[in-house]
Amino acid sequence: MVKIAHLSDLHFGRTNEAALTALARTLEEAEPDLTVVTGDLTQSGRRKEFAAAAAFLTDLDGPVLAVPGNHDAPVYNLILRFFSPWSRYEKHIGAASLQRVLIDDVCVIGINSARRAQARLNWSYGRLSRRLINEAADLAKSEHNAGRCVLMALHHPLVTAPNKAGSEIVGNGDYALKRFSESGVQAVLTGHVHLSAIEPIAATTGRILSVQAGTSLSTRERGETASFGMLNAKRDKITLSRYCFSDEAFEPDEVSTYKLTGGAWRPE
Repeated sequence: MVKIAHLSDLHFGRTNEAALTALARTLEEAEPDLTVVTGDLTQSGRRKEFAAAAAFLTDLDGPVLAVPGNHDAPVYNLILRFFSPWSRYEKHIGAASLQRVLIDDVCVIGINSARRAQARLNWSYGRLSRRLINEAADLAKSEHNAGRCVLMALHHPLVTAPNKAGSEIVGNGDYALKRFSESGVQAVLTGHVHLSAIEPIAATTGRILSVQAGTSLSTRERGETASFGMLNAKRDKITLSRYCFSDEAFEPDEVSTYKLTGGAWRPE
C-alpha cells in the first residue's frame, strides 16, 4: 500500500505556529510516500505567505503534489488576481493546473478548481471547466486501465458538508462525478470546508470515495481542531487515519477502512 499524507487549508499568514511545528515533526516521523495538499496554502495570496508555504513544503521528505485553493489567488492585488491569478502560486509552489504523480500502483491527479471570479456572488465555491474535467478523466482512464488505483485531488468538495463553506459543491461538480466515475477514479481528495470526513459518494453508487481533509494549520477552525489525514491506498482498499492537534502534538484520532466490493466502496 502507498502511504499518503493528505493536508489541506494551511492558510500561511494565519497559521497556528504550535500546530506548524507539530505537523512538521509528525510528517518527518511518519515518512509518507507522498504528501498531497488540497489548496488554500495561503490566507490572502501574498508573496510572503507563498514563501512561507514553499519553505514548509521544501522541508518535507518525499514528493509533494499541491493544488491551488480560492485563497491562493491574490486578494488585495486585483490586477494580478484578474490577469495573472496563479503567477505567484506557480513561482513559489509549482504547476497550478493538471498534474500527475505515480507512486508504485497508485496515481494521484491534481486539478485546479479555484477561480479568480465567477458569475455568482460567492466566488469561494470554485468551478471546474468541462475541458479540464475531460482531460483529467481521460488521464484517469488510462491509469485505471493500466491497473493503478487512481485518486483525484482538488480543493473544492464534490459532496456537501454541514457548514456554510460546504453548502454547495464545486461548479460542474455533477458532471465531474459522472466523468470520473466512468473513468475509474476511485477517490477524490478535497479540502475547503475545514472539516474531515470520508464516505462513498451516493451519486456514483459508491464507486468513488470522498476523502475530505480538515484544516491542517489554520486558526480559522470551524468546529474541528487542526487535523490531517494519513491514507494507505491500493486499488481495492483505502484506510484513513485522522490525526488531530491537541496538547502541542498531532495524534491519531479515528481510523476508517473501506474495501472495494462489487464495484462499490464499503466500510470494512
